[in-house]
Amino acid sequence: MESVMAVFVLNADSRPNLFISLFQWRPVDGRTPGENFLTEALVYCLRKNETFRTQWFKRILGSEVIDADLRINTRASHVDDERETTIYPDIDIRGVLTSGQPFSLLVEVKWGARYDHAQIAKYDRLIASQPNAHLVFLSANSIDCRNAKAQRVSLGSAFHVFEWQQIYSLLAALSQDCQSSQELVEFMRMHGLNPPEPITQGLLQNYVTSRDFTKRLRRYCEKILNELPWDFLPPHYQDATRQEVKDQYGRVAIVFRRHDWNGTITIGFLYSNHDHRVKFADGSDASVDLMMRIEANPAVVGRAEVVSALQKRVGEVRQCGGVVCLAGDRDNQNPHTLLIAQRSLSEFLDNSDETGQLLAMHKQIGDWSAALFGDGELEKALARFDPIE
Repeated sequence: MESVMAVFVLNADSRPNLFISLFQWRPVDGRTPGENFLTEALVYCLRKNETFRTQWFKRILGSEVIDADLRINTRASHVDDERETTIYPDIDIRGVLTSGQPFSLLVEVKWGARYDHAQIAKYDRLIASQPNAHLVFLSANSIDCRNAKAQRVSLGSAFHVFEWQQIYSLLAALSQDCQSSQELVEFMRMHGLNPPEPITQGLLQNYVTSRDFTKRLRRYCEKILNELPWDFLPPHYQDATRQEVKDQYGRVAIVFRRHDWNGTITIGFLYSNHDHRVKFADGSDASVDLMMRIEANPAVVGRAEVVSALQKRVGEVRQCGGVVCLAGDRDNQNPHTLLIAQRSLSEFLDNSDETGQLLAMHKQIGDWSAALFGDGELEKALARFDPIE
């Protein structure tokens, strides 16, 4: 087989740059952008972090290598004359062990794409006849890793399987003197490539405590609904038969229903943003907000008129405090949300007693509502959702 390589030789004159490497990358069928990034990032850290490089190679090769003879390449291409095809391994590493024995090492990187044994078999066919040939399969998918291990007996090369969480653990332990390694560790943690944390007594207790917390949120909703006036909402929503406190979709809230949910208003507390698909008011993904939301089916007739009415009022709503998103806003990823106004619950906790907190929350809701419904135009638009009697 004929090989064509853009070779990186590890020596004192080399100055690897991750950004240059990423810029030089060219798309290859079957590789996702995430895999492209991780491939280049891993190689960058292998080049920059001598301790990590030494330890990882020892796990694979059982020996240290001679750095001066080490070549690491992410854009190698090998012509397979027998099959009349070209093989593109993700990482191609060639070098010499400290014993003087040469070695060949090909790495297949996966992040999102699935394990393909035929791909590994092609790599094996490429190097199995070479001395000290090794293959590595690297994936975030534990099931794929298990399947890969089960098929290693069919390969002529020494086959090693790693999960990304193993790379994370090794790199995290050996990144003290390498800033780029620390940054890659942080990136991997943010994307869930670190070892998963088991359920602990603390997590269990937090869950039990949180159930008591949502009960308190429900109590607040019921007291606001039943003990304070709602004259700032249109008469349609003041009908008690259309009002209900519900814990659903990551919120404990008063649901003011409208026909077929179109034009339904929800007022209460957002404690999970998974369904509503917005950041919390403090910009995080873990908080609790006081919220007011108006929703409708994305395809319902009359929706455009409601959105237009909301657009005319959103500036005034924002002046009332908190964070406000409309349909079509980049930060609003739920297609059913026409408007959602949020303010962090922590901003209402300066009051040391329940009544003071409830009154402050009620005032915020009233301010939002007055800005929305004060001139009656929004309610006229929402009435388009009601069935003709």
